[in-house]
Amino acid sequence: MAQLVNAPTKYSTFEWHKSNNKNYSSAETERASAERLQSESKRLTDETDEITRFTQEDVNKKLAQRLRELNFWKDEVQSQLQAVDKEIDTLLKYKGNLENSLESIEHPQSVTTSCLTYRQGREGIDLVQDDVENNLLKEVEVIEGVRSVLVRTLEQTVEQIRRLRSAKYFLQKDVADKNAAISIDNSCHNLNNKDTDINLYEGVTQDLVNAVMPADWSNYSDSNIKKAECEKQASVTLRSVISGVVEQTRNDLLTQCRNVDLALKKRVEECTNAKERLTGHLDKVEKEIENMEGNISQLKAAIDEKLAPLKVAHTRLAQRSQRPNIELTRDPAQYQLVNEVKLIEASISALESQLEASEASLKGLIRNQIDLKEDIRVKTKSLHIDKVLCQDLRATIDYSHY
Repeated sequence: MAQLVNAPTKYSTFEWHKSNNKNYSSAETERASAERLQSESKRLTDETDEITRFTQEDVNKKLAQRLRELNFWKDEVQSQLQAVDKEIDTLLKYKGNLENSLESIEHPQSVTTSCLTYRQGREGIDLVQDDVENNLLKEVEVIEGVRSVLVRTLEQTVEQIRRLRSAKYFLQKDVADKNAAISIDNSCHNLNNKDTDINLYEGVTQDLVNAVMPADWSNYSDSNIKKAECEKQASVTLRSVISGVVEQTRNDLLTQCRNVDLALKKRVEECTNAKERLTGHLDKVEKEIENMEGNISQLKAAIDEKLAPLKVAHTRLAQRSQRPNIELTRDPAQYQLVNEVKLIEASISALESQLEASEASLKGLIRNQIDLKEDIRVKTKSLHIDKVLCQDLRATIDYSHY
C-alpha cells in the first residue's frame, strides 16, 4: 500500500495577519531608513561637492597668490642679480686698470735702475752723490711704494670680485629655484578635474622633511638680496678707493719723475758749464805753455849770449895778469874788467834763476794741462752718461697709459 504524504503546516488567521503586519512594518522601516539614507546621501554629496569645490577654489587662489609671491621675489632677486653682474663687470675693468698700472711701472723702474747703474760709471771727482742720484734713489722708493699699494689694492679687488661672485652664485641659484617652483606651481594651478594626466599618489599628504616655513623662505631671498647689496656697496666704495689710489700714485710718480728730470737737466748744465770753463782755461794754459817755452828759449839764448863777453873779460884779465913788474898795476881798465866779470856773472845768475823759475812754472803748467785734460775727459764721460744715456733713456718714460 502506498505511503501517505505529510500535509504542509497551516497557520491561523491571527498568525497570517501578524506576519503581514510584521513584514509591512519591517519593509516600512527599511523604506523609511532608505529614504533617510538617500536624503542624507544627497545632502552629504551636495555638502562634500561644495566643500571640494570651495577647497579647490581656495587652493587655486593660494596657488595664484603663491605664484605672485614667487614672481615678486624672483623679480627682486633677478634685479639684484643684474645689478651684481653689472658691478662685477665694472670692477673687472678697475682690476684691469690696476694691472695696467702695475705693468706701466715696470719700464720706469728699469730706466731708473739703469740710470743708477750708468752713473756708477762716472770717474774721479764726478762720482758724487748729487741731487740726481738722491732723486733717482727716491724714485726707486716711490715706485716700490706705488707697487706695494697697487698690489695690495689689487688683492682687495680680487677678493671683492670673489665675494661678488659668491653673492651672484646664491642669487642665480635662488632665481633658478624660483623658476623651477614657478613652473611647478603654474602647472599645478592650471590642473583641473578634466585633465587626463591627474592621478592618485600614495603618501603625498605626509609632512615634507626638508620643508621650510614661509617666513624662512622669504627671509632666504631677502638675505641673499641684502648680502648682494652689501657686497655691491662695498665694491662701489672699493672702486672709489681704486680711483683715488691710481690718481694719487700717478701724481707721485709724475712728480718724482719731474724732480729727477729737473735735477738731471740742472746737473747736465752744471757739468757743461764746468767743462766749457775747463776747456777755456785749458786753451789759456796751453797758450801760456807755448809762451813759457818761448820765454825759456829766450832765457837760454840770453845766457848763451853772455858766455862770449864773459870769456872775453876772463881772457883779458888772464892776459893782463901776465904784465911784467911795475906794469902789473890796478889801473881803471883792471877795475873795469873785474867789474865787467862780476856784472856778467850776476846777469847770468839772474838769467839762470829766471830760467829755473820758468822751467818750474812750465812743469806746473804742464801738470795743470794734464789735470785739465783729465778733468775734461771725466766731464765728457759724465755728460755722455747723464745726457746721452740717462736723459735719452728717461725720455721713453710714459705715464699717459697709467
